[in-house]
Amino acid sequence: MKKITMFLATLAVGAALNAQTPRSSYSVSADFPYSSKYVFRGIENSKDAFQPSVEVTVGDAYGGIWTNQPITKGQSNEIDLYGGYKWKTSDALSFEAVGTYYWYPEARGGATKHTFEMGIGGTYTVSGVTTSAYYYRDFVLEANILQGSIGYSFPLTDIGSSLDFSLYLGSVNARDWAPDSGVKVKENYGYWGVDASIPFKLNDTSTFTVGTHYADNNGLPSGTPGSFFWVTVGLTVGF
Repeated sequence: MKKITMFLATLAVGAALNAQTPRSSYSVSADFPYSSKYVFRGIENSKDAFQPSVEVTVGDAYGGIWTNQPITKGQSNEIDLYGGYKWKTSDALSFEAVGTYYWYPEARGGATKHTFEMGIGGTYTVSGVTTSAYYYRDFVLEANILQGSIGYSFPLTDIGSSLDFSLYLGSVNARDWAPDSGVKVKENYGYWGVDASIPFKLNDTSTFTVGTHYADNNGLPSGTPGSFFWVTVGLTVGF
């Protein structure tokens, strides 16, 4: 019930803002997806979960809140607050700066309670192929993260949709991987993954998306799970 209430509340906030602000100056989108796993940078953080979020965009700036609310009993939730700015230097090339605060309200027993990172990157699109490269610095974990990706959208004209495909590769180098444990732990590992999704436009403001995902990691301590497959289904509503 709490998760559904959160989603309805974000829709209500978006509708209220829409009534007070010119449509041309901003946009609001709300997502309510289900994910059979939550995997972030090659590491599984929870089993199946709801992941409601809301984002407000004003010109080239944006900000939002994203959450992971596990269905499986005994697994901790996550709340992310983020904001950023995008600017285009041409039709093909754009740059982005973003900051994210990660909060784990239910963290116990030395588990990380919060982190904060800044990131900067660029995206280049040519002949329908989109490539990107990003660098992130987590100031709590003392971590440097590099990630690159490539994507392409295949048209599915028979059903009025597309198959959106992307492949990514990254590395993490942290000097304080468990800052709340009392022990300074170093960690260095690589990860990669592939995403494929099909969006179905329901009307001018709503889209239903189904997706499949795979991720793997290497270089983590022995016994750490290294490969994951999961699915997502979700509804996006824009204002």
